[in-house]
Amino acid sequence: MHLTNIKITQLHIYFLPLAAFFILISSAATNLFIILAVLSSILVCIKNNHLRKLFQRKSFIFCTILYLLLLCSSFYSIADTEQIIEVAKKYIKFLYIPILFYSIKQYDSSNFIIRFFIVGATIILFMSYMKYFKVFNFEIFYDFLKIINLAETKEKIVINETAIFQHYIIQGIVFSFFSFLCLILGIKKKNIIYVALAAISFINVLFMNDSRTAYILLTFLLLLCFLFLIKSIKLRLGFLLVIAVLMFTQFSDNLKHRLDVLDTDISYIKEGNYNSSLGLRLLWSKVGISNLQNQPIFGSGAGSFKKNSQTYFKESNIPLRNNYITNNPHNEFISISSQLGITGLFLYLAFIFYLFTEARKDTLSIGIVSMVPITSLFNSAFYDNMLGLFLVIALCLTQESKLKI
Repeated sequence: MHLTNIKITQLHIYFLPLAAFFILISSAATNLFIILAVLSSILVCIKNNHLRKLFQRKSFIFCTILYLLLLCSSFYSIADTEQIIEVAKKYIKFLYIPILFYSIKQYDSSNFIIRFFIVGATIILFMSYMKYFKVFNFEIFYDFLKIINLAETKEKIVINETAIFQHYIIQGIVFSFFSFLCLILGIKKKNIIYVALAAISFINVLFMNDSRTAYILLTFLLLLCFLFLIKSIKLRLGFLLVIAVLMFTQFSDNLKHRLDVLDTDISYIKEGNYNSSLGLRLLWSKVGISNLQNQPIFGSGAGSFKKNSQTYFKESNIPLRNNYITNNPHNEFISISSQLGITGLFLYLAFIFYLFTEARKDTLSIGIVSMVPITSLFNSAFYDNMLGLFLVIALCLTQESKLKI
């Protein structure tokens, strides 16, 4: 029995770090190792008779109730069965969180996860620069992946000059966290290599990537470092000087372009044209708010946002386009409140609150938990497959009582 426990524990110790390694490399591998980590954690929990401990965690209570509410809402949902099943599969990640939290608390594998994540992210970071500066023809590489049936992401990755295997928004968010993590490691360990990786990742996100979510997240995370980790006035001034210099170099062209796009989007919206990134998000917010007013307590059920969109656009005489009709409003608060009403929104906010209460009180943990509400404002954080899995992995790093980094 003891040997069996050791084997299962070892499986968990490898599965979660492998998921972290593959987060920017392979969606299939990340999903596989996350599921294996969850299953092995459940087995360990059962063998150690720790189910009561798991059930008593507040994060488990809120995650489970939220997911059960989603399942129950399928009985009154206006959505098709296919859409209900899709949403139920997407949000099952809520159940992963407390289970993996239990394992991290028991076996202290956070440092292992961090090492694997850094290796995987560093590989993709340098490949991103190779693609941006056209050091290597990635089209040939993608064609090879297509031949071996691994190119399902090609349509996503070619829309940006720096994205490799994941959508540029996901890559930008992950690199924002990578920069934050490496800066913390560099400061605490006084290691110039980590600081250099943080700077290289910072430049990639802010001046080469197109994700506005990543810009906001990176700014917030670096502000945390500036306020809580950099104590020396000279270092603070140096930090600000480096940022200022970078902002006025040739690397800033992409950032200026994104600001110009934002200005153009606003102009289109004033003219009644919502066919832009910002315009679509505004439309979907209106759909969510309208549905919350019509179904305030329990919403209109799992997977209902797509039909609510169709109804709203028809009643508002807004010309329908294919990209207007979706189950993903790119805002988790809007998505949950539309499907599950004020009840679901309250549970999601309570879930975020207790993530803060259960996490360590250090800069890394505060930054990680803060990623949940920030990404939820600009994306459907847990509806999105890879973003949700990344958040699950990152949140696990907040659970060890004393993380040695």
